[in-house]
Amino acid sequence: MKRLFLLNILLIPCLSAVSQSTNMKSSIGVSIPVIWNNSEATYYQLGNPKYPSGKAISYGLNIDYSHTLYKGIYGKIGVGYFKQMYAIKRPFNYSSPIQFGWSTESYSYDNVHVYGGAFYKMTISEKTNLNGGITYNQYYSFRQKYINASPVPNQINHKSISLGSSADLEIGAERIISKKVSVAANIVYPVYTHWNKDEIFIYYGYSDDTQQIARNKFSTGIVVSCNYNF
Repeated sequence: MKRLFLLNILLIPCLSAVSQSTNMKSSIGVSIPVIWNNSEATYYQLGNPKYPSGKAISYGLNIDYSHTLYKGIYGKIGVGYFKQMYAIKRPFNYSSPIQFGWSTESYSYDNVHVYGGAFYKMTISEKTNLNGGITYNQYYSFRQKYINASPVPNQINHKSISLGSSADLEIGAERIISKKVSVAANIVYPVYTHWNKDEIFIYYGYSDDTQQIARNKFSTGIVVSCNYNF
């Protein structure tokens, strides 16, 4: 929550401070992010560390507000839904009176996604712009699903978990459809990702990262958006 508060302090006054200028432009956008990740975790078996990893695709749906700050520079804030997925096999505390031998096949988190960032737009033709920038993202999970590797029902929890955060670089192109409408596609590369802990994973005294949800090895993706320009 401290990071979200700091994000609001940094971005909202910037957007407000320039809103009185008559040549400032604003837009409302709807975007669909699709992110591929290769992640790993840690657990111990007979005192020896194991580092299972897996590849998965996460996706979401967001709405954002953008406002020109200075010439081609503009700020963006948004909120939406994001489903973060991990294809990692690891032991976990399955809801059962017998706590032995349970492990996930994969697991996922349904999140409220809030973000903000700064971008630069460069016109290359009458109908086409190039744009790039960086966003800071925060994820708050309200539903968790653990796919059980054993032939028993999957486990679904409804806990409030601060899932983690990321800083993403974006670069792409925008196509102007009409005076008010444009579409864009950006390639996304997370330069920083940190996932927090989930107490459903077994804690081992050998290391303090055995309950960490995952560690990002590499991820990339695309964000497709449609914008209405005021």
